Amino acid sequence: MGKKKVIKAFTLIELLVVIAIISILASILFPVFARARENARRTSCLSNLRQLGTATMMYVQDYDERYPSSRYYTGTQYVYWNQMLQPYIKTIEVFYCPSSPIKGATEGGYGANELVFSPSNISMASINSTASFYMLMDFGAWVVSGRSRATNIRVPSNAQYLPGSGAFSGVTREATVAYYNSFESDYQNGRHFNGVNITYADGHAKWNKSSLVWAEFSKSNQGSFNPAN
Repeated sequence: MGKKKVIKAFTLIELLVVIAIISILASILFPVFARARENARRTSCLSNLRQLGTATMMYVQDYDERYPSSRYYTGTQYVYWNQMLQPYIKTIEVFYCPSSPIKGATEGGYGANELVFSPSNISMASINSTASFYMLMDFGAWVVSGRSRATNIRVPSNAQYLPGSGAFSGVTREATVAYYNSFESDYQNGRHFNGVNITYADGHAKWNKSSLVWAEFSKSNQGSFNPAN
């Protein structure tokens, strides 16, 4: 008769060591995976804003070198800038940031700088350096208003805030309103590694730190937000 094969089982100590090693590896790798996922979302978002920049340039060519307004009233309803650009875009997904907390038509995606997408439909020729001024960006709502900065930017009233600005602006949200809970992390932490993607008035797009964008907006002349400078 042949010898019986003896199967050696793991001891409790060995199992605990294996579990401990797996836990350590998981704690190291999970942040790496999370960062990789956010990198992919940031790249997708930047692609969206580049496409929106291209769409805007096509719109400008079709409308006497003038930018669209942030919105206009037809007499029965409002038409927003994303609807104006829709004919130049193949999919509505381009209007939504993949890192946004809410995928709404007018919230949680991209905001138009109302000093560029002005109700007066300003022309490209009126801007000295189109490559220097913010046109569209990651934002809490559909418009970045230049008329009432303190309420529209610094306090996320109606979700109008710069992602990440809660971390350094010194102003907190209205905690009594449960609706704001959906935007809390976006407001405090930002979307893309403490920064936002921006499309400039010439159509190109790039990433920038939220703190630097906030600094531009906080200038007395509104810095890169105001093409009249």
